[in-house]
Amino acid sequence: MTVLRPDYDDDPGRSRSHVVPFDAHDVVGPELRGPVLDVGCGLGRLAGALADGVTWIGLDRSYAQLADNPHRPLVRADMTALPFRDGSFAEVTHLWCLYHLERPQDAIAEARRVLTDGGRYYASAAARDSDPELVPEGYPATTFDAEDAAEVVAAVFGETEAERWDGPFWPLSTPEEVRSFCRSHVIAPERAEGVELPLWLTKRGVLVRARKATT
Repeated sequence: MTVLRPDYDDDPGRSRSHVVPFDAHDVVGPELRGPVLDVGCGLGRLAGALADGVTWIGLDRSYAQLADNPHRPLVRADMTALPFRDGSFAEVTHLWCLYHLERPQDAIAEARRVLTDGGRYYASAAARDSDPELVPEGYPATTFDAEDAAEVVAAVFGETEAERWDGPFWPLSTPEEVRSFCRSHVIAPERAEGVELPLWLTKRGVLVRARKATT
């Protein structure tokens, strides 16, 4: 399986070239009561989806992402070695980041460690057969895809809840939007040419929820 090597510092424009109007952050944000640790926080979209007064800490390894994140506080650290004590957070999130690791289980175990008893965990991943209108052959398998995400999380937490999505949610309305989407998803740029607009991509993926058992 492929590890998606992060390029946020080498090519910061790629991940920012297309921003979807609705994402897993917008689903998870309203559920959180804090304190929450947002691992792989990027530019802070989850922080922007939280209710007023929710305590949030963002963590990422990318200098570029942290430098442009308007929210505070921020910590630069590795998601497999969290610089926090056991039981420090009520919620921990891994949204769109675990496919950067050879062993996502290591980061998930760290997330469980810093959760309080009864604390909630969230992780998201796209499916390999997402966006078939542009990638009919499917994306390469990674270390954390929707096809096996719930199983990987369950190996650490036990019981999980998997919320799957499969359908069109928003259109790409202009040629430039399609080109930007292809750049952000590392899709060959020529695939953006000649598509029928508006392009409604079929989005497939999963949001996995788990809870740390009370001892």
